[in-house]
Amino acid sequence: MHAQMEFLFQAVRQTGTYMPMHAHSCCELVYYGMGGGTTRILDDTHAYAPGTYAVMAAGTLHDERRLADTEVVCVGFRLTGTDGALREGLHEDGADRPVEKLLRAMLQEMQEQRPYYPDKLNYLLGLIVIEHKRKSDVAASKEANDHLQYARAFIDEHYNEKITVEELAAMSGYSYHHFRHLFKRKFGRSPIAYLLNRRIQRASHLLQHSALTVTAIAEACGFSSDAQFSTLFKREQGVSPRLFRRQRISRTPEGRP
Repeated sequence: MHAQMEFLFQAVRQTGTYMPMHAHSCCELVYYGMGGGTTRILDDTHAYAPGTYAVMAAGTLHDERRLADTEVVCVGFRLTGTDGALREGLHEDGADRPVEKLLRAMLQEMQEQRPYYPDKLNYLLGLIVIEHKRKSDVAASKEANDHLQYARAFIDEHYNEKITVEELAAMSGYSYHHFRHLFKRKFGRSPIAYLLNRRIQRASHLLQHSALTVTAIAEACGFSSDAQFSTLFKREQGVSPRLFRRQRISRTPEGRP
């Protein structure tokens, strides 16, 4: 991945001013060194504050409304390489503001214009891109983990209802295939296999510790019929539900569940 700077400038925008929706032909990073206000990026409105920065891809519409005097450092750039996509939106800089420090170094290079300063500018810009991707990728990973945990908790809570992978993917914000891949990587089995295992676990418990009929247990655990329940239970447990119950009852000290 290679970063090529297109423009760089620093400015102070006055309270109450507004930059209407616009877009650039390149990526843009806008760093907020001081001030406060809002920026709308596509359909999402974010409240910016000192130490935050906005990232927009080429062609992304965005605006800026200043509710206080606002210092900005704006850099436009292009990325080449196989991993050039950046996560758009408003982001927080690190505790020691590494992105701001690199931007200030770029401004100094631009002002001094020492030999090879264009190369130095692109080098510093590349470091900014790396800092951003490291932080945003971690955030995206945490977000994905939270969504997957929610999907698993939903299965645990609603295992006896009709649940489809399409519904789980939609509530998690992923495509069908991407959700299946992420879920299996996280929990070691596909969503359908996890759901089936949850139903079989509950059915096994009821067979051992309740007097419910096999038909009632099948219905209580979300199976569509006795036949489906028996087939899947035998496949997973090695014996039919009725034989499973008889075996477990015969092993109890008093011969009952």
